[in-house]
Amino acid sequence: MEYENERKEIICICRKLSSRGLILGTWGNVSMRVEKGILMTPSRISYDMMMPEDMVLMALDGEILQGNRIPTSEREVHRRIYLKRPDIGAIIHYHAANSMAVSVLEMEEIPCLTEEMSQLLGGAIPITSQYIPAQRHEALGKAAADGIGRANAVLLRNHGGVACGKDLREAFLSAEVVEKSCGIFEKASAMPYRYEPIPEEYVESEHYRYKYTYGKER
Repeated sequence: MEYENERKEIICICRKLSSRGLILGTWGNVSMRVEKGILMTPSRISYDMMMPEDMVLMALDGEILQGNRIPTSEREVHRRIYLKRPDIGAIIHYHAANSMAVSVLEMEEIPCLTEEMSQLLGGAIPITSQYIPAQRHEALGKAAADGIGRANAVLLRNHGGVACGKDLREAFLSAEVVEKSCGIFEKASAMPYRYEPIPEEYVESEHYRYKYTYGKER
């Protein structure tokens, strides 16, 4: 079976997301960039029942290349982000409490409040401009791709989070950081003090350091 190891890795991440409470039921999906396109989870199959052969292989132009299952209904979110961002190698769309709570707020982004956000996510977490019904797949994908900019995450308005990374491990860590950051923002906003975002100059330098020099410094 083609991409057998990658299929198993996706299933492992799906079950890990479920165990951490980032995904409930089958609300969520995971994909990985591969040589032939995008390997992604199928629609409406429980993660504890999912098998490697259930994965769907889709070309970047949207053509289904392999798989007997229907691909995730939010495949356009994945496809359009991959097209826009060649640096992204894996995407996780998930429904978790803090991310969903913040996605309903009347604001354009969650400010960069912590070092984790600056380093891994690349700064503030953008929120798409309006709610898009689930059946409008192409519009939802376009909103996600337009909204993400240079960040490693975007919140879909009234919907949930999309976390990205160079591989599945980094995408999973991004999802955890987004969920934690949304919780921090909620708490900070409720306090009788003014929160202080990280200055943009340090956001850029910290993100560069994480991507290119972190772990190589003496």
